[in-house]
This record gives sequence, structure tokens and C-alpha cells, in this order.
Amino acid sequence: MQKIIKIKGQELRNIDEGIFITGQISEDMMQEIKNENFCMIINNRPDYEEINQIKNEDLKYLAESLGVNYYSIPFSGNNLQNNQIKEFANLVQDYDKKALIFCRSGARSSLIWGLASIMYLGINEDEVIKKITNIGYDASIIPKMVEHFS
Repeated sequence: MQKIIKIKGQELRNIDEGIFITGQISEDMMQEIKNENFCMIINNRPDYEEINQIKNEDLKYLAESLGVNYYSIPFSGNNLQNNQIKEFANLVQDYDKKALIFCRSGARSSLIWGLASIMYLGINEDEVIKKITNIGYDASIIPKMVEHFS
């Protein structure tokens, strides 16, 4: 059964052991994210995608002031690079604490998690597709993306 944590009405969906995916987080969610024992946040959303979007540097400052590690690997759907997938894999590989990954809706974050899992972390493609689908995101592009980056 999928684990969901709700913070300020937003669902943080458990895709893998200790790894949760969600849409855009806000400043007023940070303390609750910390209270839920998240130790790392990875932002996959570039700044300035939307008017009034909180800036990456502001979220980073808030997270780190609470003792939460914060990393930014921003990309839009058509400009994901292999080095970003590798960087993501390096961050989550053997990470044994709770991590939160976000973008605008969570879809991009599920994509980079899936690609990193298949290409660098040794997880079976069918298992990855099932996990992405189980938390409500479309995984149909995964096989083509794996082929593209191989």
C-alpha cells in the first residue's frame, strides 16, 4: 500500500523506500517537512516557470536553516541531461533517510527518479514503471527515455 503524507493539503507520495514525490512546495510547508523527518529535499523545478513562484534560493535557505539538506537539479521536460540524471542518482543512492523530491506537479521528479533508478541504481524497468504509475504519474515515456540516454 502506498504511503501518503499530507502537508497543508498537499500529498507527498512514497515512490520508494524513504523517497517521496510531490508538486511545488511552499515556505509555509518547511517546518512540517522537517517535522516529518525529511532530511533531504531535491528541487527539479527551474526558477521563473510561473509568476510568483518561490525562488529556489529562498527554499534552500529555509530548508538549510531547519537542518534539511537541499539540492537543486532543475530541468524542463525537453532539456533533461544525462549528467543531471547521474547527479540525482548519486544523491539518492544508498541514502537511508527520508528524501522529498519536487517539481511543479511531481511528474518531472518521478521521471528523473525513474531514469536514475534504471540507468544507475539497478532497479528493473518494469518495477520502476509500476512504482511511478502507483503514485499517479504517467510512466509511458520511461522506455523511450532510457533508450535515448543509453
